[in-house]
Amino acid sequence: MESKIQILDVELDKLCAKEVMKRAVQYMSSESINTIEIMTMDMMLRSQETPKWDEAVKKLDLVIPGEVEILEAAEIMDKSMIRDVSNQIFLKMFLRYLQRNKKRIFLVAPSRSALVELESAITLYDRHLILVGHGILSKDGKSNENVINEINGAEVDCILSILPSPEQELFIQENSALLNARIWFGCGDVLKENYMKKNRKGWIRRFFRKKIFRYLVGQHKKNEEV
Repeated sequence: MESKIQILDVELDKLCAKEVMKRAVQYMSSESINTIEIMTMDMMLRSQETPKWDEAVKKLDLVIPGEVEILEAAEIMDKSMIRDVSNQIFLKMFLRYLQRNKKRIFLVAPSRSALVELESAITLYDRHLILVGHGILSKDGKSNENVINEINGAEVDCILSILPSPEQELFIQENSALLNARIWFGCGDVLKENYMKKNRKGWIRRFFRKKIFRYLVGQHKKNEEV
């Protein structure tokens, strides 16, 4: 049985980047859609008050930590795993795989501005990635049917999503059976943060986010010990 990381009642897979990549390649040969999500502190913090969010996360095929602080909170000291997460090795390997193997990518975002940022980040990584379409999934769910139809009509290999939590996990839970694709890859803000310049405002926001996350994890551990 493979090892798991448990933080704030959320289970993540404790795998090196090469093992995650191996699973992703296997998923590309599957007849049904598989789900990979990079979990961040923001996603955990935003979703704590959402009923059944953690149950939706458990139904994803792979959930991997996207920030070193998550490993620190789980008291994981494995240097190779810390290096993988710190440098987003799997993200880079996976995008390279999509480019080299000419996989067809469909972009999903929660808004027009977020979609523009995602497209910019993708372009900064590699202009030769094959983008076959994009869709905006609004929080009210009104666009769901149209986006699903566009995905299914585009012969998609990978759906690359930056939907926020909990909207992403709940959408997958409700609609994955309807999607004709091999992989849903949820990468949140990780892709944008890796391939676009970080500004001072973002650095300050991250500083306070880390403090809040560490506080909540500490409180959660205390409650479990009572």
